[in-house]
Amino acid sequence: MVPIHHVPKPSQPDGKPALPSDALCYLIGSDGVFKQVHNDFYSVRLKVSGVSGLAEIGETASLHVPKLPISLFRQVEAFFIAVYQKHSSEAVVVLLCNPATQEWRVQVPPQEVKGLHVSYNLATLPDPPHGFERFGSIHSHASAKAFHSGTDDADETAFDGLHITIGNMDQPVRSYSARWMLAGKAFKVELADIIEGVALPKPDESWLAQVRKVEAEEDYWASRPFRGAGLFPPAAMGAVEREDFGSPEEYREYLEEMKNEVDERLLEMEAVLQEKGR
Repeated sequence: MVPIHHVPKPSQPDGKPALPSDALCYLIGSDGVFKQVHNDFYSVRLKVSGVSGLAEIGETASLHVPKLPISLFRQVEAFFIAVYQKHSSEAVVVLLCNPATQEWRVQVPPQEVKGLHVSYNLATLPDPPHGFERFGSIHSHASAKAFHSGTDDADETAFDGLHITIGNMDQPVRSYSARWMLAGKAFKVELADIIEGVALPKPDESWLAQVRKVEAEEDYWASRPFRGAGLFPPAAMGAVEREDFGSPEEYREYLEEMKNEVDERLLEMEAVLQEKGR
């Protein structure tokens, strides 16, 4: 097995690190992994992507926290809208999470805002409640579109957790950009992956009663508009018989394709008639 050495920082600020004299070894420093070779002909120290002879590991990331409740997220969004309406600026909140109880909370820091700028100091905030830790942030981009800017990268790289940007605060439909920052690496996600959804209500039975399934293909085509107007004569529909297909499944697929094609032609015809009627 080739020796692997961790190289500590020198004790003196201007000192050089103490390197081993092995003829062949790997060195691990703050700037990566290096392979050292020393023989009678040459000496080299080369940066490598891995150590030969060891198992391949690969990057992985798994989360032990729940999705953000949509009620909490909407509360934050409403706060951002109010700030924009009052100051025409960005705003920020800090996310607190308790992994043991699977809870999220929000901490609103004292902040100074002006246009596309918000300033706050995490160090001045009170400690989170027992069991909670700061684990991300949400901030707005005023009237600008949501994205993670260079300033966001600088603020969030060393701030583990969920980071969401909400943009277009002046519009009824806003834009969103979200990512997890874990151990200094960003993992971009969609909003649906991180926000807890709302359960659908039970459908109204009286609505369902208005829907009837048509079993026969003939009944379907007979009920279509313009059928009796000669716009789609049988020849145009394709004169085929069930026996022309190798299986019932192929015949059904053909009928479905024809239905889609006719629906498209109906939409085109409706548009033409509407245009003529103006």
